[in-house]
Amino acid sequence: MPEENSGKSHADEVSAGTHNEVSGTVMGPLVQARTVHGGIHLHHSPPEWPIPRQLPVDTRHFVGRSDALTELGQALDDGSHHESGVVAITAISGTAGIGKTALAIHWAHQIARHFPDGQLYINLRGFDARSPVEPEQALHAFLSALGVEAGRIPLDLAAQAALFRSMLDGRRVLIVLGNARDAEHVRPLLPASRSCLAVITTRNRVDSLVVREGVHRVILNLMSHDDARALLAKRMGRERVDSELTAATDVIQLCGRLPLALSIVAARAAAQSQFPISSLAEDLMDERTRLDALDLHEADLSIEAVFSWSSRLLTAQGARLFELLGAAPGSDVGVHASAVLADMSHTAVNTLLTELTQAHLVEEYSPRRYRLHDLLRAYATKVARSDDELDLKPAMQRLLDFYLHTSHSGDRILDPLRESMEIKGVDGHSIFSLVGRQQAQDWFAAEHDNLLSAARYAADNGLDEKVVWLAWSATTFLHRGGHWYDYREIQRIALLSALRTGERRAQAITHRNLGNALAQLKSYDEASENHRKALALFVELGDERGQARVHHALGYLCEKRGDYATALEHGKHALTLYRARDDRAGEARALNAMGWYQAMLQNYEATVHNCEQALTILRTLDDPTYEAHTLDSLGYAYHHMGSFEQAISCFRTAIEFYRELEDQYYYAATLHHLGDTLQANGNAEEACAAWREAGRVLDDMGHSEGEEVSAKLLASLTGDGPKPPGTG
Repeated sequence: MPEENSGKSHADEVSAGTHNEVSGTVMGPLVQARTVHGGIHLHHSPPEWPIPRQLPVDTRHFVGRSDALTELGQALDDGSHHESGVVAITAISGTAGIGKTALAIHWAHQIARHFPDGQLYINLRGFDARSPVEPEQALHAFLSALGVEAGRIPLDLAAQAALFRSMLDGRRVLIVLGNARDAEHVRPLLPASRSCLAVITTRNRVDSLVVREGVHRVILNLMSHDDARALLAKRMGRERVDSELTAATDVIQLCGRLPLALSIVAARAAAQSQFPISSLAEDLMDERTRLDALDLHEADLSIEAVFSWSSRLLTAQGARLFELLGAAPGSDVGVHASAVLADMSHTAVNTLLTELTQAHLVEEYSPRRYRLHDLLRAYATKVARSDDELDLKPAMQRLLDFYLHTSHSGDRILDPLRESMEIKGVDGHSIFSLVGRQQAQDWFAAEHDNLLSAARYAADNGLDEKVVWLAWSATTFLHRGGHWYDYREIQRIALLSALRTGERRAQAITHRNLGNALAQLKSYDEASENHRKALALFVELGDERGQARVHHALGYLCEKRGDYATALEHGKHALTLYRARDDRAGEARALNAMGWYQAMLQNYEATVHNCEQALTILRTLDDPTYEAHTLDSLGYAYHHMGSFEQAISCFRTAIEFYRELEDQYYYAATLHHLGDTLQANGNAEEACAAWREAGRVLDDMGHSEGEEVSAKLLASLTGDGPKPPGTG
């Protein structure tokens, strides 16, 4: 400092270039009094407590999740460049055992260096055998870790949260909040400083955090098959997995690609290294005991226990619906079926479905369609069967009646001229009305797997009449859609049920339908046997329409075997029987069939004659399916008569019918015919387009005709195809 009597003013000293210096540690604010000589060196005060480094150890078995890690990284980048100053908060949500905590900890270790002021972690035990860690307890632990003395920590939650936010202000701290119960469980623990990052893991969707706090949600899905195999390889050893790839694949499928389940199996494999992986797969095969095989007798290493921590937080009605959904036959369920199952209104069941999806116990995988993971389904079924207060029988009865009535009414819409079958004893309150062909088609497309499962369930539970009716009601959709393996299976189940009932007409109809399915799958001998049994039963019953339909089916079978003359004879038998019963729809269908067989015999004029008669009848009946079949037959005949333009017109009209009807096979078959005619008429480019579309559909169906179409397309593209007339 200047001497007291130097005679120099303060301004003079400053202008003379006074040199100020303060050295040493500075704590708190610094105030300069008058003039300070020497260099000023300010040093950041080291904290009086250790910087918290609370992240748990990162698992050395972590694999995959590249998409989720990329999304998390992008969320962090977006947060750090956010102009509004909003704090970055990410919630990783998903079902129990999906690997949320493992992902969060792995990622936290990757980014920890960006948060030099500390990393805080707590397991909130929102879903746990132990009591949850309440927000007050978590804040007390965090504030202590940040150096706040116990006596200075408020007792009031709001005051604790405010102090926590103050302590984090301006600091770069990472906070990992694991296993949160819901939004309110973590809201007081969230930082307000944009220099911080909070990562939440939860089985809840925490929608309110997304809406109010702008939380970025990452929903974790099941592992890919490749990642699941990599996880097993990392835990069991790559050589061991590679030596039993089939068994390892079985384990992956039976564990439903759920990381916790795979890790439990891998732990068992490590403890029983002398046992092959196939023995572990065998333990998982039986759905009734699968959960027992996924239990290492520790609270957090038991699939059943882990699932129970989620289900116990449900409302009573939510828990009941969860159990019913697990026990219900089928791979998924719609809102209407859920309402019938629970015996409640759509509004009420929607509320419960939202509760289940928020808890990640049920997935809404497409609008208004819900499903359970296989292991969650096994758990829900086990709980349902042990629930003394839940009577499954009436719920399953309501569901079967719903599927039966709706499929029956839908079939009548798809083919109103088909033979009728009286459905008895259907509970009227479960009725859901389908309106129009498109809605019926869409309903069958969504539910046909469930109809097959319902038929299996009904057969297993002695409800044989319902099995027969379900199979009959699904026939039109399965046939038109080319679902021939499902068509065959449901008819085989129905035939056994029909035989148990002793009902002869049901046996006759089912033999015929099974024969139709087998014919499509080229099992011609078995198809013929079923048709012959059906014909004998219809003769015994004196059912002329039934006999006519079997002759129609036998004609198709003979055609597929190349015996066109015998096919034509069956067509004539069918026509006579239909006319005897004044069945105009049957008459038209028989005329078209005869016309097609005559085309195969190269009698094209007869084809045109019969098919024109058929069209006249069909256009009075509103039968678009057989109108399309008849137009296809006419187009084929006109093609071989050289009337290409007439043929093209017939084919195009038929194709539009098939497209609207969503009749996959005949749509593709008629495109095939159209391509042939376009090629013959010199329109090679359009022919290739028709063949290409036909091949795509046939390949999707796994139909062998696709190979023939592909060969024609290739020949046309390479110049080896047939030349149009007049080109030499």
